[in-house]
Amino acid sequence: MPNKEEQDKTKVYNFDELDRAKEENQIYEMKSPQDTTMPGEIIEERPDMDFFMKPPEEQAKNKKKNKIKEWWKKRNKKQKILIITGVLFFLIAIAVGVFFLVKNLTKEEEITPPVDVIVEEENYRYENGNLIFLNENKESIGTYTCKNQNEELCFVSFYSTEDNFDIEKKVYENGTPIKTRASIIANNYVFINDNPRKEDTLLTLYNIKEQKEEDVYQLVKKISSNENSVILKNTDGKYGILNFTETESATKWEFKFDYLGYIENNVYVSKENGRTMLMDETGKTISKAIGGSIKNANPSYIKVMQDTGAYEVYNYNGQNTFNDTFDYVELMDDYAVLIKENKMYLKFYDKNKLNEEGIPLFNKEYVKTSIYDEENKLKETKESFRIEENNNTITLTIFNGTESSTQTINKAEGIVSKTLKNINYLDGKLYIYKDSNKTELIGTYTCANKNNINGNSSTLNNCKLATDSIFEDNDYEIPGTPGVIPVFNERFIFISDNPDLVNESNKTIVLYDLKKSSNLGKYTAVNTYSYTGTEEITFSTTNNLQVLAKNQSGKFGVIKIGAGEIAGHIGFNYSEMESLRDYYVAKDANGYLLINKSNGASITSAIPYKIRNYNDKYVKVINNGNYYIYKNNGGQLSTKGFKYIELYDKFYAGVDANNQLGLYEYDKPTDSILKTENGLVPLSLNKYHGNGTLAFKINVTGNNYEVLVGNGSNMYESKATGVVETKDER
Repeated sequence: MPNKEEQDKTKVYNFDELDRAKEENQIYEMKSPQDTTMPGEIIEERPDMDFFMKPPEEQAKNKKKNKIKEWWKKRNKKQKILIITGVLFFLIAIAVGVFFLVKNLTKEEEITPPVDVIVEEENYRYENGNLIFLNENKESIGTYTCKNQNEELCFVSFYSTEDNFDIEKKVYENGTPIKTRASIIANNYVFINDNPRKEDTLLTLYNIKEQKEEDVYQLVKKISSNENSVILKNTDGKYGILNFTETESATKWEFKFDYLGYIENNVYVSKENGRTMLMDETGKTISKAIGGSIKNANPSYIKVMQDTGAYEVYNYNGQNTFNDTFDYVELMDDYAVLIKENKMYLKFYDKNKLNEEGIPLFNKEYVKTSIYDEENKLKETKESFRIEENNNTITLTIFNGTESSTQTINKAEGIVSKTLKNINYLDGKLYIYKDSNKTELIGTYTCANKNNINGNSSTLNNCKLATDSIFEDNDYEIPGTPGVIPVFNERFIFISDNPDLVNESNKTIVLYDLKKSSNLGKYTAVNTYSYTGTEEITFSTTNNLQVLAKNQSGKFGVIKIGAGEIAGHIGFNYSEMESLRDYYVAKDANGYLLINKSNGASITSAIPYKIRNYNDKYVKVINNGNYYIYKNNGGQLSTKGFKYIELYDKFYAGVDANNQLGLYEYDKPTDSILKTENGLVPLSLNKYHGNGTLAFKINVTGNNYEVLVGNGSNMYESKATGVVETKDER
């Protein structure tokens, strides 16, 4: 009996079941490797069942393939030829269509190639990796082929922004400085940035006409006064200056400086071997070495910021102009703006002031900053102040956020104040100083009538220190020359404060207390009898000074200035008053009186005519041009009038209408005691009192006298002598 293996080989399969299994993808039709069919033996091949068992996924794929195969087997030969031919025609049609489409697109590009303008700026265009340089008319003057063909890597350079001078800043909203494109110099030379990375900053000097690169630098700076020269920093870190023509570049300043910067007015800042100084256009040093950072300069002065941030002002000789430090400084032509504790002060460079009281500022944006958006439109301006000058008017605009206010300073007032000793007149105020440098302020006075000062003014007119008035009209010599009344005890001052059209009805002299800033009285005239003889301020210390004054009601009286107070002394009850040696001559409703200076008491009775002088018992008066003598009790000594009278102890001298001199005893006033032919001495001159050579003078020694007569040669001749034989009237 055959074994199991032999049985399997000869097993007869049910082919109907196999076909169904095929359809259900349970088995695959394959020829068994164990097939042992002999030649000539015809049997139906059926593979072993183990080979028909496959995964379901493969069975599904094979089922589709089998269906296609079955479909294709069922086609006859003619059908198969037609199908194959149709597919071939379809594929050929697609290929032809693609070919013509590509050909047409390529042809269109060749006919109208697009222009790729990526960047267009002030003086160049970037096109397809090339820089095209433009003149002022936007016409091409040459090209450059970029090594780095990217508009952000290849462009005309910008001027450096490394300088930190105190000039207007222009920035974007993010604080980045706005750069200025470097110019094309002499229509031929240009600086190009062409670096592989954005952070690379090397500049190439390019000759446009010769299309060649000449040198490489780290930065370039503009010189505003010379468009054909630039400041450069070479690759060794040294600064110098190149000058250009249309055909060549040449070294103007050797590349040896550690720093170079251009300010203005052909002035440069240089650093070499640790020394910072100013240089002119020729490269000549024009200032001493300055410590600190130079922030700006004018033709005579330099403003410097120290490491602490404090500002100072120096002249070109290296001297500290104001001997002080400030929070900020602005240099004008003939004065400086000095800011301290956020207040503004203006001073001439000789330290004289244009304002005394600091002008408050509201922010510290001392250097103007203009802020722009990405489209270069101005969005905001930050500044603390702005200064404009027109003739002698300085206009200050003070900014407070979005608001601003203005005030003016009259520079002419400062110029006039320079000439005033210990005084400034600024903005309607008088400032009184203890010292000539005008640093120790005693006090101020606000003028009711401001001075009218312009460029032609040389002194104050309406509001100024008062001058002594001379009330005296007598025969006593004035002991000095009147002038500006002193400041008493560094406190009390008389100020003349009058309108333009001043007269006796509106004339005002103010007695002012500088310490208390208060008015103590108003007068139309005063006489302190200081007789300074000068128009400059002086200072005087006093404890009991009598001042004769006329009040605004037209009445005279006397006040007294003490060490720390002002007091009334003689009431303002007189229509006339003057000092006459040891007394005052005053007039009331009854007549003229001699008044005791110490207590204001009258020592004479009222006399109807003006008293011209006195002695112990008599006064001489004048009436209608003739002199008379009155006793102190008011009685008239004689009715005889003279052209002039001079009083002596034992006699008086009288000059008659014929200019002849006689001497007369008080108890015998009719006859001259001179021992001459007619008792008279002729006179050559008509001047009888005061300074200089007089018509006569009499020397008295005891009872002896000598008459001396003046002549045109300013000499005196003795004309008569004698002895007074009468009893002494005293």
